[in-house]
Amino acid sequence: MKLIDQIRHAVKNGEVKEPFKASDFKFLTKSPSYLSKHVSNNGLYIDYFIRISRGRYKLINS
Repeated sequence: MKLIDQIRHAVKNGEVKEPFKASDFKFLTKSPSYLSKHVSNNGLYIDYFIRISRGRYKLINS
């Protein structure tokens, strides 16, 4: 399962609440920058998240 699918699953099932941070997900320990790379208006990667505050994110369309 892709990282974004794992994040969506965890949020949908209530395992993690929004806004979340990378440390809320055990599987992001090797890719802690994943959230910041895929934030809205980054321009380099697909947008999956909106930055709410420093280190806190919310899924787009959740």
